[in-house]
Amino acid sequence: MPPSRADRTGLPGRTGEFDLIERLRRLVPTAGRGVRTGIGDDTAVVSLPRRALVTCDVQVEGVHFRFGMSAPRDVGWRALAVNLSDIASMGGAPRYALVSVLLPPGVSVRDVEAIYRGLGQAARAHGVIVVGGNISRTSGPLALDVTLLGEAGRVLTRGGARPGDGVWVTGTLGNAAAGLFLARRRRVRMREARTLVEAYRRPSPRVRAGRALAAHRAVTAAIDISDGTAQDLVHVLDASEVGAVLNLERVPVAPAVVAAARAAHLDPYVWALEGGEDYELLFTARPGFEASARTVARAAGVAVTRIGEIVPRSAGRWILVPAGRRTPLRPAGWDHLVSRAR
Repeated sequence: MPPSRADRTGLPGRTGEFDLIERLRRLVPTAGRGVRTGIGDDTAVVSLPRRALVTCDVQVEGVHFRFGMSAPRDVGWRALAVNLSDIASMGGAPRYALVSVLLPPGVSVRDVEAIYRGLGQAARAHGVIVVGGNISRTSGPLALDVTLLGEAGRVLTRGGARPGDGVWVTGTLGNAAAGLFLARRRRVRMREARTLVEAYRRPSPRVRAGRALAAHRAVTAAIDISDGTAQDLVHVLDASEVGAVLNLERVPVAPAVVAAARAAHLDPYVWALEGGEDYELLFTARPGFEASARTVARAAGVAVTRIGEIVPRSAGRWILVPAGRRTPLRPAGWDHLVSRAR
């Protein structure tokens, strides 16, 4: 990442580790309910009255993001948002975060502070308190690693789907993939470009939706759509030992995504099924859920759409395409150890 013009001191260097920690702690929420000891001691001490949820995710420059396409604040937001989405998929409430950052030579204080401002914005939006972390130098790319703790009553997992359940998703799909395409090709002009690029840079984790789904007993399994709808659905099918039929015509795709796909000479459903990083929720629910879908959508603050059905494993895994034809459902999407950098 090129240093900001306003501060080319570099890190670490003239700004020491403890001075930087003191500057950064002012940019994120550090105190609140349940925090006994936070930043400043060897270990944070917190209280969680219900089941504890723990997740972690790392964002690495050149793999998960590029500074030419995302501002430092967006990187900070995104680092917490991807963890918030994991907590959301389990039906939990996020509570406490630990943040570790690896800083390469030449990075500026100003840019590191901007990253933490973005992370702080995401934390405040979802009631998260930053209770600790670590700062270190690296000879490699900048990396931001977040561990997030949450709590839940009823927990949703990938393994609860049963034949006869519907397959549902929140929101619309393909927005992040369309936004990434437009961020890479700035010469493509379209009215909705800014909204789509923002969907890629600053995903909206469905925390409220996850809690609403967990509260409804008809919901049987859930996962967040991070690696692609097709691939994440297969994760649920594998964990639940079932098959599925996905109806392509029911997959919700926003008109802006269709317009961007037209500009890219692509099928928008490729983005919707394989693009990933939408951070919507894919879930399964028993047949009685249809009667409550609108009520749940209002509580979740986002639309929910049925896109398929769970079938016995012996019936296979299929995508219904127009004209009644079907094609095998394959786990196409993002693989951190195989896929190329975004």
